[in-house]
Amino acid sequence: MALASNALTTVERLKQFNGIAEADTSQDFKLEFLINSASQEIENILGRKLKKAQYTEKVKGNNRLTIQVKSYPVLGIDSIKINGSTVNESDYSFDESGIIEGTRPWGASGLHYGISNFMVQQSKNIEIAYTAGYVLPKDETEEEPRTLPYDIEAALFSMINGAMALTDGAAGLKSFSISDVRWEWDKDYMRSILPSLMQHRAPRF
Repeated sequence: MALASNALTTVERLKQFNGIAEADTSQDFKLEFLINSASQEIENILGRKLKKAQYTEKVKGNNRLTIQVKSYPVLGIDSIKINGSTVNESDYSFDESGIIEGTRPWGASGLHYGISNFMVQQSKNIEIAYTAGYVLPKDETEEEPRTLPYDIEAALFSMINGAMALTDGAAGLKSFSISDVRWEWDKDYMRSILPSLMQHRAPRF
């Protein structure tokens, strides 16, 4: 099994953290599986992708000056299109949290009803192509060092060690099966990990 593209650590780093000899490959399959599964679980908790990559996302116009994309930190915006028409770069600005502010409201698209001319939005009429995310440990180079926060990787280590401790009778993982890729974490155990993760979940509007 190979590491997934969104894996938040490497087998080598996990071995080093747990004092496992790098030459010992007897558990590599299990470690790779746990890294992949825990990485996906963390992304599910945070509600966003963490790997630095190019993303394309469609959102609904809201007739406000700001809209927001899911993945962050936002490193750059390649293009914004409203109903297929490209918005000039000078007509908006953005910050790392994913909030994009326009010089005019981001118009909604929909049908108008009734005497009050109330509009019901029909589609996500704004398409945003952007680069966002962190350089993961497995992707770092001398020119581009890792930017993934260390407490996210530490939470990953804690989740994985909870699963590994299952074979020694620990109760971190309520149930675990490689065959059906099932995770059911004990609520009390996860409660100790969540605070460090939730500080990386930005409020949405």
